Amino acid sequence: MAHIEDHGGQSKAARAVSGGVLLAAGLVISFFAWGYPTGSVNQMGPGFIPQTIGVLISLLAIAIIVVDLRGPALERPTTLQWRGLCFVSASIVIFALLVERAGLLPSMFLAVGVSMFADDQAKPLTVLIYAIVAAGLGWLLFLVGLELPIPAFWRP
Repeated sequence: MAHIEDHGGQSKAARAVSGGVLLAAGLVISFFAWGYPTGSVNQMGPGFIPQTIGVLISLLAIAIIVVDLRGPALERPTTLQWRGLCFVSASIVIFALLVERAGLLPSMFLAVGVSMFADDQAKPLTVLIYAIVAAGLGWLLFLVGLELPIPAFWRP
């Protein structure tokens, strides 16, 4: 069996191991949660969230393994990625500070918009589209689907 080594980065097999560990975690979560009743989205049982998380983690892990084994070599960053760290951290702080004051939609819109600028190739139109779509999906999931008691917009 040939050793697959990426120039300057981790081997593809070593990167895929992280997906394997994640897959094992997702399967363990699913195994222990499977005995609990799930209920429905409107009337969730005690097993609904753990089962959903276990399945989603497992699917994500499979995608990571496939991408790592088929994808191109990744270079290890030589320095800390300050731009990404600052914009993603700022987006979390923005969401936390605004969600109760401004409501879910404005806080999600701003948080996603700010986090998108972690990518130095981000274009304003792309950022706007992603922020609108994410806020809309957040509204559908959290306010319509789960009926969480969070205001959509600021309170008077």
